[in-house]
Amino acid sequence: MAAKRVEAKDYKKAAATLVDAFFDDPVCVYLCHTTNEQQFKKLMTEMFEYIVYAHIIRGLVLEVGDFAGISLWMGPGNNMDDWYSILRSGLWRLKYKLDGEGRKRFFNEFLPILNDTKADVLKERDDHSWYLVYVGVSSKEQGKGYLRKLIEPIFNICDQEGLPIYLESSHLHNRPIYEHFGFVYQQSIYLTRDNQKVPLEIMIREPETESKAEQSAKPKAALSKTVSASIAEKVEGSLAVSSTPVC
Repeated sequence: MAAKRVEAKDYKKAAATLVDAFFDDPVCVYLCHTTNEQQFKKLMTEMFEYIVYAHIIRGLVLEVGDFAGISLWMGPGNNMDDWYSILRSGLWRLKYKLDGEGRKRFFNEFLPILNDTKADVLKERDDHSWYLVYVGVSSKEQGKGYLRKLIEPIFNICDQEGLPIYLESSHLHNRPIYEHFGFVYQQSIYLTRDNQKVPLEIMIREPETESKAEQSAKPKAALSKTVSASIAEKVEGSLAVSSTPVC
C-alpha cells in the first residue's frame, strides 16, 4: 500500500486523523489553553484543518491506509507564513478562536521559536532542506507500518538530492522511533508560558550516500507513479526558488 497525495477536497479527513493522533500531545494542550475537553477538541480540529490546508497549498500532504496516517511536509524554500497561505487556509481565524493567552502562545511564542530555531540549527541549509512538520497515525491503526510509508518516499527524494530533513518532536518517547529512521537529536527548545515548561526535541536526518543506501536492507516505500511525478515537480520547483523563498 503506497502513500498518496491528499487533495484540497479531503483536508478535513486529514485533519481528523491528526486530531486523533495528537489528542494527548503536550504541545497541543499547551497551545489550545483550555480545560474543557469539548472546546479543546473543537480548537484542535480547527487548528489542524487550517494547518493541513496550508500544507496542501504550499507543501505536501500524504496519507496512507485510507487516511489511517498523515504526514505534512514543507519542501526546500517553502513555508506557510506568507499572507496568501494564511488567508487561503483560514489560519488567521485562529486568532479569534483562541483565548488571549492561547493567542500569545501560538502566534507570539510557538511560531517564532520554531522559525528561529530551524534557521539557527540548519543555517545556510535552511532553504535547502525538507521539513517534516507533522506525522501521525490514528490511535486504532498504529503498529501497522504506516509511519514508514508516510516518510520513506521523501527520504528517497532527499537521498537523491542530498538534502537533510528537519523535525521537532513533542513527545520524548518518540526520539528512539525517529532515531530508528536515521534522525539525530540536535537540541531541545521549550515553551515557557506555563508553570511547567513544554519541551520540543530538534532532530535532523542527513541524506544517505549512494553506497550507504545500497548497503541498506530496508525495503523502500513507494508512491504511485502520478504522485511520484508530482512530488518530483515540487522538489524541482522548490530548489529552483530556494534562494528567494516564499515568506
